[in-house]
Formats: sequence, structure tokens, C-alpha cells
Amino acid sequence: MGRLVKVAEFDNANEAHVLRSRLEAEGIPCYLSNENLNSLIPGLGFTRVHLQVPLEASLQAMDIIYENPLDPPTRL
Repeated sequence: MGRLVKVAEFDNANEAHVLRSRLEAEGIPCYLSNENLNSLIPGLGFTRVHLQVPLEASLQAMDIIYENPLDPPTRL
């Protein structure tokens, strides 16, 4: 596996899992970072969940994300 690239950020892990499932259905491996940090200290919400994909799949992932955008992730 090569370098991972962040393709989206979310305020909570539930939103991130929706997009992760959508990308994985298209054959793109996805990884979530920081997904459990907010559950360790609930109520603070200081950490955003990052959805990452391999660099070689990042253009395909961005095409899928922008083709049918979800609300309200922050896109890069």
C-alpha cells in the first residue's frame, strides 16, 4: 500500500462511514483516522474524522464524491 490521501473530513464518524461504504462499493479501499477520538472524550467534538484513500485511487474517489455530494462533509 502506498501513501494515503485525505479526501474528506467529517464532524462525526457516522457520516464518514456512509461515504466510506460508497467508495468501498466502487472498489476503493478507505481508511478512517480519528474516528474514535471523539468517543473517548464525548461532548468536546474537537477532532474531525478524516477519510483517506490510497494516492493512486484519490482521483477516482474525488470523482465519486463530487458526482453525488453528501451533506455536510467538508471536501478538500
